[in-house]
Amino acid sequence: MPESKLSTFVIDCQTDDIEAAATFWSRALGRAVRAPQAGDDHYRDLVSGPSEPILLVQKVAHEGRIHLDIESDDVGAEVARLEALGAERVESVRTWVVMRAPTGQRFCVVRRQRAASEPAALPQTPHHARLMALAGSYSGEISTYLDPASAPDRSSGELHVTRLFGGRWLRLEQSGTVLGKPHAGEMLLGFHGDAAQFESCWVDSFHTGSAMMFSTGAARADGVIAVTGSYAAGPERWGWRTELYLGEELLVRAVNISPAGEESLGIEARWTRLSAR
Repeated sequence: MPESKLSTFVIDCQTDDIEAAATFWSRALGRAVRAPQAGDDHYRDLVSGPSEPILLVQKVAHEGRIHLDIESDDVGAEVARLEALGAERVESVRTWVVMRAPTGQRFCVVRRQRAASEPAALPQTPHHARLMALAGSYSGEISTYLDPASAPDRSSGELHVTRLFGGRWLRLEQSGTVLGKPHAGEMLLGFHGDAAQFESCWVDSFHTGSAMMFSTGAARADGVIAVTGSYAAGPERWGWRTELYLGEELLVRAVNISPAGEESLGIEARWTRLSAR
């Protein structure tokens, strides 16, 4: 299966003055215009960060619109995959293919755009391989136990898991609600080969305030990925263990640990994979 992802937002401008168009979008979006390559009179790149989609202003003959590019390490295979999903090939242009979605929008399948900046893949241990297999998009239900003696607060949510830097770490981005209010959290998770342990850093918009929670845990024989950290609760520090159960669904449990060592379930989320990354 080809390795493919969102690459570029292309701002198509029906204009004879690409410089004026690029200047407008540069000022509108607060992004500088990169110096063009010699003889390139149809395209202008706006500055974007390495983890952001590329922003490209393009001079076209058709009416103005915005389309996206999907980059792939195998353009032909990605085009075939999208055709199987119902997309239609419109035309081939140089090294890319213009396609039409079943819903009518046009988009392009292009070669890798940032290959030179991508780090080399990390030689994977079995632990890294298990982590990387989690990459993808999920939906599910989150149960938050604000009071162990009461029923949990339940909400639907989304989870997006992305490989970072050649498979060194995972980024887990979660969104949902708690008590009817929007809630989001993010974890960096990896396996530290030299220390022979899983390590994570967690931040969110509800539980952690302005603190980062750092957690570690040795590999377990039962295959569960578990890391434990702590957080301040007044003058005391409480433990917090996060457990990932890998199966047909991804089950994530977080357990509160009192200073006396008593454990109670804090969060349980059941995630169903929608797509792989």
